[in-house]
Amino acid sequence: MVILIGSENSKRTEFFKKAAGQNGIPVHFIGWDSIQEGFNYGILQGAAVKIDPPLYKVTEFGIMQESLAWYQALLRELGKCSCTYLNTPGAILDVLDKEISKQILQKNNICVTRMLASRPESAAHLLDIMKESRAYSVFIKPVNYSGAAGVAAFRINPSNGRMKMYTSCRLKDGRLYNTKKLHVLEEGKEILDIINKLAVLGIIVEKWHPKDLFNGKSYDLRAVYQFGRIEYIVVRQSDGPVTNLHLNNQAADIKELGLSGRIMSGIEEICNQAVSLFDGLNVAGIDVMLDKGSRKPRIIEINGQGDLIYQDIFSENIIYRKQAEFLKSMDTGSL
Repeated sequence: MVILIGSENSKRTEFFKKAAGQNGIPVHFIGWDSIQEGFNYGILQGAAVKIDPPLYKVTEFGIMQESLAWYQALLRELGKCSCTYLNTPGAILDVLDKEISKQILQKNNICVTRMLASRPESAAHLLDIMKESRAYSVFIKPVNYSGAAGVAAFRINPSNGRMKMYTSCRLKDGRLYNTKKLHVLEEGKEILDIINKLAVLGIIVEKWHPKDLFNGKSYDLRAVYQFGRIEYIVVRQSDGPVTNLHLNNQAADIKELGLSGRIMSGIEEICNQAVSLFDGLNVAGIDVMLDKGSRKPRIIEINGQGDLIYQDIFSENIIYRKQAEFLKSMDTGSL
């Protein structure tokens, strides 16, 4: 039996089922709401299982932190099951943790956006790190979360102390919220207050590498890598440094960039090298930037559940079709 664990009313569920159905592959769906205390994990015995992330409706980071802990605990429970996973719960947990995954990539000499520090305690601590490393433009990222939640591009002018931040975070009544809009902040106290709130969550700090430009906009790539090859690439363009598409940025076709065969081969190679470092990871959404000028590929991060590409699901739906076929081939049991 092919089993999908996910959220009922989501594009992921709808289009995975559609892809499977078009190929005559029955899918048994299990909603996250049903995986509570007393859930019979034995029904997964021998099955081929895909795990999609839960849908989160909350925007306040304190509540998001609680939801994340719940999700991580369930992944650990699922990891004890005797079944075949598209991506194992352990692999999903490893790449969900940006600190662990970036350390693994850097240790193995993968070209990445370089992590300068992990878990600074406060805004003051972060400023000390930036001064010591002479890196006055950085990205701040919560150790966990995806979809740009809590991400901030931050720079400070060392000569006059002026600050600028690009982020979807906002403070309200002393609490930190995630929005679906990119804000440009220049008031120092507000910026430092946000950094202090983010530091409580646990953050990593990365060097801000200048991205290549296309039509005057910075861009990076979301590559869906599965079963040993890149299945799909979408270009993410932005007027600023944060390119996530749900923040009203623009998508483009990879062909529009006119990248050479050498560069495309380099992107494929670095994705292959990165994924090979994580046992149990068959599918990954990999964010790749090209250095400004040289167009050298550099991995930003890896997402173990970053396979939802609207340009694909509303067209050939090939990503999910290939996943359904893979799971069917690995199915050894039934309910």
